[in-house]
Amino acid sequence: MSSEEQRPESAKDVEPDSGADGGTGTAAEQAADEKSADEVQRNETLMRRLVFGSAALATAAVIAAGVFGVLWWVAASDDNAALASTREDIVRVGSSAVQAFTELDYTKPDEYFDRSAAVSTPELAEQINAGREANKKAMVEAKTTATTKVLDLAVAELNEHEGKASFLAAIQVEVSQGDQSSVKPMRVEVQMNRIEEDGEQVWKVSGLSQVPVVGGAQ
Repeated sequence: MSSEEQRPESAKDVEPDSGADGGTGTAAEQAADEKSADEVQRNETLMRRLVFGSAALATAAVIAAGVFGVLWWVAASDDNAALASTREDIVRVGSSAVQAFTELDYTKPDEYFDRSAAVSTPELAEQINAGREANKKAMVEAKTTATTKVLDLAVAELNEHEGKASFLAAIQVEVSQGDQSSVKPMRVEVQMNRIEEDGEQVWKVSGLSQVPVVGGAQ
């Protein structure tokens, strides 16, 4: 009986061996967990690279867009500044040209024709000089003087590429003839061309015409 009673104890002694097998299973699970952790870490690293790489590309794109936007704005601003400068030149030259054509003194007739020809294109200046003598005689006989005040001048058309422009000017002309004098409002339309003169690009009058003044004194 004693020997039979000891067998279960021997059987009980075998249980730690099965426990050892269970210990081997735990090590495998640990190895699997470590492998999984490594994969997770690699995936996270890859994701960071992708994210930060995309962010870098996006940042570069934003910077490039900003740079090109600034360059475009500067170019557009340069164009606008150039047009504004051209308009200022036309207003300045145009004001003097209008006075050259509308102011006169019968005691100095040649000065009138010299001024008019000086602000005109070669073609218009040739026409002015062609009629100089006949018109000078009429001016002297009329004994007329006129002084002009430019009230307003607005550029109507401007073609920078072709070098052509036109403007409207509202002027006030004081005309004296003997003891009589009067002040007359006038509107004139002037065409201008940009030509080369003495190595420079300048604006000259190519045509001039009177525009009716609506509601003005007759």
